Amino acid sequence: MKVGLKNHAKKVFGVGWAKTGTSTLGKCFKILGFDHQSQNLDLIQDVAANDLTKIMKIAETKETFEDWPWILLYKEMDKAFPNSKFILTKRASGKWIRSYRNMLTHQGEATDDLNRIRQNIYGLPFPDVSDHQLIERYERHNEDVERYFIGRPKQLLAVDWEKGDSWREICQFLKMDIPLNALPHENKGRYVSSMIHRLTDMLTKRFKMR
Repeated sequence: MKVGLKNHAKKVFGVGWAKTGTSTLGKCFKILGFDHQSQNLDLIQDVAANDLTKIMKIAETKETFEDWPWILLYKEMDKAFPNSKFILTKRASGKWIRSYRNMLTHQGEATDDLNRIRQNIYGLPFPDVSDHQLIERYERHNEDVERYFIGRPKQLLAVDWEKGDSWREICQFLKMDIPLNALPHENKGRYVSSMIHRLTDMLTKRFKMR
């Protein structure tokens, strides 16, 4: 059963970096009955131009949010919508970079437009970025969010799905009943196993020797 946001939080923003289970969080919001807004990469150019007019209009009409551009705007949303709540999805840096690189592999070569979007999001020179640069940016975001909300535990919740966080943490934070639905696992990455990689390398070497 949904508990009205009027009595608990004006808005709920998912501010975890992409590939930390943000799609799962978005699905949770929908299951809980919220009017939800997910990723909209078209709005990144507005962030880059420091023009939040369109973004604020969307924010005013929705209840919950996750992914881009909301990840970058937690300070602005906090000021615009006092008493809102923020959920930071996290995962170990090594697992995060593996998931991110896996996503890039399956997406193939990025267009110039997509690289420009990523440059604006990360502040990094896509497509020529190292794992070290990506991890540093990811960890800096998490640290910045937690530092910004320090001393305000009622406004920020950090969750890690891979460590067992689930409906219990989310619903306690939002003061809502736990639904009967199992926790969704959205946007699950498709990985080529290390065994397949080893077999491929072995066969390639054998053919080269012939």
